[in-house]
Amino acid sequence: MKKHGVNRKLVTSVMVLAFLSLPAMVMAEAIGMGTAYTAEELAKVREWEKTWVGKKIDKTNIDQVAEFLPEPWVGIYKNPEKWGAPQGEVFTMEIVPYQKMTESKGFVAATQKYAGQYKIDSEGLMTNIKEVAGRPFLNPKNGLEIAWNFEMNNHGDTAKYRRFSPNINPKSRTERLSDQEYWEFYFINRTELDPKPALPDKQNKKGYRRGMFVHMYKPAEFLNTRMFTMRPIDQSKDDDSYLWYSQFRRIRRMSTAQRTDSIDGTDLIYDDEYLWDGQLKRNTYTLKGRKEMLSGRHQDMKKTTRSPGQGIVNGLAYERCNTYLVEVINKDPNYLYGKRIWYVDPENYYILWSEIYDQLGRYWKCFMNNLDMKKTENGEVRPFIVGTVFQDFQRTHSGLSDQQYYYEPKISNKLSPTMFTIANLQKTY
Repeated sequence: MKKHGVNRKLVTSVMVLAFLSLPAMVMAEAIGMGTAYTAEELAKVREWEKTWVGKKIDKTNIDQVAEFLPEPWVGIYKNPEKWGAPQGEVFTMEIVPYQKMTESKGFVAATQKYAGQYKIDSEGLMTNIKEVAGRPFLNPKNGLEIAWNFEMNNHGDTAKYRRFSPNINPKSRTERLSDQEYWEFYFINRTELDPKPALPDKQNKKGYRRGMFVHMYKPAEFLNTRMFTMRPIDQSKDDDSYLWYSQFRRIRRMSTAQRTDSIDGTDLIYDDEYLWDGQLKRNTYTLKGRKEMLSGRHQDMKKTTRSPGQGIVNGLAYERCNTYLVEVINKDPNYLYGKRIWYVDPENYYILWSEIYDQLGRYWKCFMNNLDMKKTENGEVRPFIVGTVFQDFQRTHSGLSDQQYYYEPKISNKLSPTMFTIANLQKTY
């Protein structure tokens, strides 16, 4: 009898430990990592979806879902001919059900491991950024915390993708094609590939956080032009960028003042990558609340269609998402943009929409990211940007980016940090 008593105590202890650990694991994935809706809110969304899921949206019914879209974006669908639609044709999109987006196991594990260890100083800088990884703020209380959740996305530690990117004039239905291949590498904040969370100092002597390398194929005059941008760990320093212009066989270091230059006549500036690409210290961030938006969160760009000169693709799959609404204002009073409005996904902290105003407070641009759950090279699944739509409403000008046109993005793939060097920039092709 005594022996059985010991066994019962042992079994009971194991069961209690298992019970206590289970809610923690469930919480991390189901709640702690972020969710767009509470159970009650989601029930209301599902009721709405009974009417709308599967419906094609065009100029005849866009007003009925206009509350979930930026107002100028609605105007594109109501006036398709102004935005390059072939004569007699309309722009269409489809409503699909909301689906929760989850992070990779490595990212969740890092979030749990470093929970509560992030140190933000009075200037909004993360003082121990080299020592942590994952999501800093599971329940963000202000715009700065949301911005840091966005910034700590590591895109799988490494990534390789190629963009089909037409620069479009819808008024004349003409376009200029840009074709670029990108490589990304995170030196710190790593969650998928060893070593984690950071490379040893001997492999990162200059103290970089992230590197991005770009190889250009089109336009023809930029063939084999290459560029890389390095973000320092020291958040008081701006990014370092070097450009190898193949026609002149010269390397040029880009000035930080050029971050607001237009990129080859497009609607984009260098700060617009990911809808924001720069040190967080350059802006102030104010949380304005929550806003439900129709967004491309599970988008297969291969299913979209477009005629040449058309300013927006047909076949986008939009689902409802209750986003964070964040006002972003640059600290430089002479900055090109007056303000940005971010609509941030609370499940992955990518910026789904960015509305941009000029210095006079006039609506200027609207950019939209399309995401999908993509399989990584190490067998995980994670959210990743597969395309972006850019609209300039003052110029009536458009741009597109499709990261699935040539091949599927390669995420958490093997990549050497030696790629981000001057020597590699001058490599002969």
